[in-house]
Amino acid sequence: MDLLGIILSLILLIVMIYRGFSVLVVSPLMAMFAVSFSDDMPVLTAWTGPLMEGSAHFVQAYYPVFLVGAIFGVVMNASGAAKTVANSISAYMGESRACLAVIFASFLLVYGGVAVYVVIFAAFPVAQNLFAMANLPRRFIPAAILAGAMPAYVAPGSAQFSNTIPIPVLGTTIYAAIIPGIIAVVIWVLIANLYLNRAIAKAKSNGEGYPFESEQTESADPPGVFTSFFPIIMVIVGNFLLTQYFSRPEVIEYYAPYGGVKGIWPITISISASLVVSIYMMRRYLQSTLHTLSKGAVDSLLAIFNTAVQVGYGNVIQSLSAFALIKGFLLAIPGTKLLTITVTSALLAGVVGSVSGGTGIIMEVFGDDFLRLAAEHQIDHGLIHRLVLFGCSLLDTLPHSGLVITVLAVSQCSYRESYMPVFMATCAAPAASVVAIIILGLMGVS
Repeated sequence: MDLLGIILSLILLIVMIYRGFSVLVVSPLMAMFAVSFSDDMPVLTAWTGPLMEGSAHFVQAYYPVFLVGAIFGVVMNASGAAKTVANSISAYMGESRACLAVIFASFLLVYGGVAVYVVIFAAFPVAQNLFAMANLPRRFIPAAILAGAMPAYVAPGSAQFSNTIPIPVLGTTIYAAIIPGIIAVVIWVLIANLYLNRAIAKAKSNGEGYPFESEQTESADPPGVFTSFFPIIMVIVGNFLLTQYFSRPEVIEYYAPYGGVKGIWPITISISASLVVSIYMMRRYLQSTLHTLSKGAVDSLLAIFNTAVQVGYGNVIQSLSAFALIKGFLLAIPGTKLLTITVTSALLAGVVGSVSGGTGIIMEVFGDDFLRLAAEHQIDHGLIHRLVLFGCSLLDTLPHSGLVITVLAVSQCSYRESYMPVFMATCAAPAASVVAIIILGLMGVS
């Protein structure tokens, strides 16, 4: 009965999130539902005990980077800088490469630290205009945006908070497994772009085109190219330099009495510094700086609690005695343990429909087991870091994913016409990337 409760709670979790219920409500309910099939603890204890403990631990560890990251994304969007970046890339690449321009613009914005949900809103008007000018079917816009955003989300050096989640457990940096990671990203983007170009060409040969004129409207006085790109470049360069600084033995020794160096410090500081500079440089483009900062802070709360409550749900499930059977099954998957890490990550991310949520649960529930596997099989911690993120990318965009729901809503596209391209670009394409990481890992490349 215990195992039945876990399985039913997972199914209901997926269905209810797909139907539009808030994860903040669904996760506690499904955690208590699963516990109701067990004698391990009272139902109310599950809510106020392991669920809140797991959620609180996640918030404590990651809130700084969520806070500055969300504010940075709002500033880039509200000032018009994100749109300037997207427009500049699109103009440079030209109408004939409209799909690739959308992919690249989305990639750069996400890699530079702009929240994926913000990028959807920033990149869509540009994609809409490009697709209209090139007479490309509108239904491929969601896939093009996510084909750039999702690889950037898990790429080595990405300023996204998901890239920091494994750091406290594995002792890595956001540049973990940089060589396999870069190769995997290139493979993902190339396959996604190739698929989309062929699918679009086939659709056009069948008479499909853009259904109506672009409705894009531009700000009368947007920020310039230098002003818009500089904060993103500052985040990338600053994070690299600070990562080197906090890796120095004397720095590690200095912070040792205070709990040690925290892995999220480099990216948190670099985004904070870039945020100060960007606010100053874009002050005349922000209608209300105070309102923008407040909105970013509020957005960070929703973002972190959406992920934290998913981690809390995972904490409840792992505390049930029946979970030992599931855990044992996953850890006993035959073949290389890199495959075990991949499959486990993919399944949990698929359940919650989120890379960050899946990664959070993985680190909370399987972190110690992965460390044990690393010691027993001489697996580089950085390789585990990158493989967990890419593994979570395999099933994170199933239909119940909040990201998929958002991008389809913004693009005004239906599941029937647009989900298959999204699936191919964000679930099928990264499969080849994961295979590449596993092969490189077996070859000793990390």
